[in-house]
Amino acid sequence: MGEKLFHFDELSEQAKVTSIKSFSEFYVRCYRSQNMEILSQVPDQSMLWQINQEVYRNKFESVEHAAKDTIIYCSHSYAKLLSELDMKYFANGNSEITWNEWYDRQFVAAPHGV
Repeated sequence: MGEKLFHFDELSEQAKVTSIKSFSEFYVRCYRSQNMEILSQVPDQSMLWQINQEVYRNKFESVEHAAKDTIIYCSHSYAKLLSELDMKYFANGNSEITWNEWYDRQFVAAPHGV
């Protein structure tokens, strides 16, 4: 029998920190490759604007540096975004599948024209 999986909002505070750290690098890579179509499908995009502004401010930094900076200034926005995305997590905050795999699944399932 497999480990129990959780939604982001069900995680402990430490597990949320772990999941945000993991997601932040994926987010920065999506932003920099202009590949935000799937992530921008959330109903409330206000958190995206804040994160995007910080990623842009760090446009000449490494992905790792930019991701760390966005966590400092946008942790609340990441938490809000992760609450809206359909990802399951283990109790420690690690995602069930990689974010790249999640993105690919969402892309295949998206209606034409997104």
